[in-house]
Parts: sequence; structure tokens; C-alpha cells
Amino acid sequence: MANKKITTLYIDDTSIRLLVTSGQQVKKWADSPLETGLVKNGVVLKEEEVAAKVKQLFKILKVRTKKIILGISGLHCLSRPITLPQLPDEMLDEAVRREAKRALPVPLEQLYLSWQTIPAPPGKTQVFLVAIPCNTADAMLRTMLQAGLKPYLMDLKPLSLARAVRETTAIIIDVQPSEYDIVIMVDGICQPVRTVPLPRETTNWTKKLPLIRNDLSRTIEFYNSNNPERTLSPAVPVFVSGELANESKLCQSLSDEIGHHVLPITPPLLCPGAGLEPHKYMVNMGLTLKEIPLVEVSGLTATNLNTMPAPYRPKPISITNIIAVTGITVAVGLLIFLVMLIQSASADVTSIRGQLYTTDQLLQRKLAQRQELTAQIAKLEQNITESEASGNTYIAAAGSIEGGNDRLNGLEVAVKYLPDTVNLTGISYIDGTLTLTGTVPDEEEALSYLETLETSGKFAEITITSMRMIEGEGIDFTLVLRVGE
Repeated sequence: MANKKITTLYIDDTSIRLLVTSGQQVKKWADSPLETGLVKNGVVLKEEEVAAKVKQLFKILKVRTKKIILGISGLHCLSRPITLPQLPDEMLDEAVRREAKRALPVPLEQLYLSWQTIPAPPGKTQVFLVAIPCNTADAMLRTMLQAGLKPYLMDLKPLSLARAVRETTAIIIDVQPSEYDIVIMVDGICQPVRTVPLPRETTNWTKKLPLIRNDLSRTIEFYNSNNPERTLSPAVPVFVSGELANESKLCQSLSDEIGHHVLPITPPLLCPGAGLEPHKYMVNMGLTLKEIPLVEVSGLTATNLNTMPAPYRPKPISITNIIAVTGITVAVGLLIFLVMLIQSASADVTSIRGQLYTTDQLLQRKLAQRQELTAQIAKLEQNITESEASGNTYIAAAGSIEGGNDRLNGLEVAVKYLPDTVNLTGISYIDGTLTLTGTVPDEEEALSYLETLETSGKFAEITITSMRMIEGEGIDFTLVLRVGE
């Protein structure tokens, strides 16, 4: 891993940037400008022309590898941490999608979602979510395929920039000819992330800097208002890259106006002494750190997810697959041999086999009907038993209640919002804690019931202590509810 060669490629509206490293040392680099109209707002509009320019860049730099780490613009992409109740792992994916559907302004059918768990408060689950428009990812990955490349990792530009910064709490600004990025990172987690396109007429710093300064001030104010317990103090630095990194006077002016020290990002990789402009390739360096996420090199250690959509990810080659291919080859050979034997059989044997097949199908149909009737009878008997058990449970629970208001209210809420599909098999109350046990047909029903209880406001804490799938019966669960004070 120490001397592993890594090739990264980043494409935005104005240029293509290629960087090759060995270990932590930059070895090769090159960029190619893009004419207006080839890429717009991060979406490749003319795939063949962009693919041809990528091929040419690889040829000029004499890079032969096809495996790359790909970076894309953050325009129209969304990323944020989201907090959920503490859930079993098997329910987490569905819960994330439900929360994304509720929180994101774009239908999920138009987005590729990626997420990973991050540190969370006790009793909660927290994930970092990234949503990329399908048209942006599809066009970019089709272009890579036309260029003969095989991306195996992908990331957004703002997240790559954050990975290049050593501090875990910082403000990051990257300015490019067509856009700029603002990232606020706290404890290694990107909080507000903004990618803003620059108007075409904004070509000089007298117009660009006020836009960036005002946007930065609003972003900081937005974060502080939403996190009053952890506001960004003036001691938190602002790191800059891209065109602004080489403008020391402008950095000082920005520092004076916003009250934070502004300084260029220190390159996280070893760079040659001449010829390379590190701040031009800062995104590529951040992409490289996806493969060498060392603590002493990178500050962003809490999130490092692969945002490449699942349909485009390379399929791993395993020994099992090789054995399977060999087995299939042998099986095909045997099948051909058997077909030849069957074709040489007499017509009488064929006729008898057809009659036997018809008889067997009739018998199987009768057996299936019998099994279906037997299963229906068993299900009815089970429903009767469960209904009786639920009734006894409710009677026993009601009898155990001796007048405590919190206890009665908790049980009333738990039963009031109980879906028809949930069967309770046990209810107990000890020292302000209500314990429910029962069965539910599937995870979605359990998650819906859990969210209803949580939004009722009657419980200080809700915990699923156990949940297991029972073949043919659904999910067996135990739910612990601490009644609010």
C-alpha cells in the first residue's frame, strides 16, 4: 500500500485534471481546458468529445492504467448528516431511505443515494447521506466508459477538499472559474456543504470576492443558528484552494471582514519542487486520500464512503466464480451428451415419458391444493390462538395497572397506535418502564409503529432490545418504552 500507484480524475465545466501518485508522492499531473458547452453545471453534455479529450490527456501523460478514482462537481448534489432512532442493522437501510424521502427536495427516483454510519449520541443512530442526481452520474460514467476507463471509487468535490485538510474542525473555500465551494466541517463531519455557480459576467475579483464573502458569512451564520451549543469561534480557520489560494492580499481582506484567519490549504501529499500548482489539483489530492486515509495525512476520518452508484461498481472476481464457470462448462458438455442420447431414444419412450409427465403434473397440482387448504386451516387456528392470547394479555396488563397516570398514559398510547397487523404477546410495567413483546409481519410495519410512538411525545426513550425473523411468521420483537417525566 505504501508505494501503490493511484490515478485520479476530476472534471468540471471548465477543465479536466489528472493526477498520478505513488504512495504519498505526486508523480504525474496534467490538465486540459474544456470549451464552453461540453460540460454544464457538472453534467457532461457532449460525451464523445469529452471522452476524446480524456483519452488524449492520458496519452500525453503516458498513463496506461484504466482504474481511476473519479471526482465530480458538487452542483445539485446533496450531502448531510441525519439522525435516526437506534435501530437494528437490518432496518437501517429502509429507515435511511424513508428519512431521505422526507428531507430531500427531489424524488428518490431521480437520485443515487450513498450513506455510512458515523458516531452518534447514546440511543441514536447517525448516518452521513450523499445524494447525486442520476443524470449527472450517468452522463459522467458513460463518458468514462467511452474513454476506456474503469472508475472504482467516486466522490464529490467538496468532500474531497475536506479530506485534504488536516484539522477536523475548519471552514473550507475552493474557487474555480465557473463555481465555488463552501464547506463547514466539525469533528470530521461536513455540516453545511454548498457548491455555487458563478455568473458568467463575474470574471474579476472585484465582483467575485463580495459574492463569496457574503455567501460565506451567511453559511457560518446558518450553522451557528442551528448549532447554538457549538458555534464556530473566530479561532476556527478558513482554508482556501483554487484561484483564491494564490491571492494573499485578497485572503487578508477576507480575513479582516469575516473575523477568521484565512490561509491556503497545506498540500497533504509530497509535491515536486517545480512545475506543479498544488492548489489547482487539491481535489485530486483529496481523491487520492480515499485510498490512503492516514490520520497524519487527512483530517476527515469520520466519512469516507464510495458515492459510485451500485450499477456501475465493478463486480469482484472470486474463486467461487471461477469454480462456478468451470462447473458450468462441464455441465454444458454433459448436457450436450445427454441431449444426443435423448434424441436417439425411440418414439415409444418419448410417448410414455409425456404421459408420465402429464400424470405427475396432475398429482403435483392436487398435492399443492391440499397443502394450501392445510396452510389456510393452520393460519386460521393460529389467528384464533393469537387473538385469545392478545385478549388475555390486554386483560392481564389492565389488571396490573393500579392507577399511576404515567403508566396508564403510556399503555394507552402504545395500544391506541397499535396497527391491526401487530400482535402483542406480552406487556409489563416496572419502575416507569413499559415493555412490549409481540410479532409484526415485516420491518416496514415495525418501523412505522416505532416512529408513531416516538412522535407521540409520551416516552422519554424508545429502544428495540431484540428483533428476529421467524420463518413464515414475521418478526418477533421486544420494545422498551421509558415513560416521560
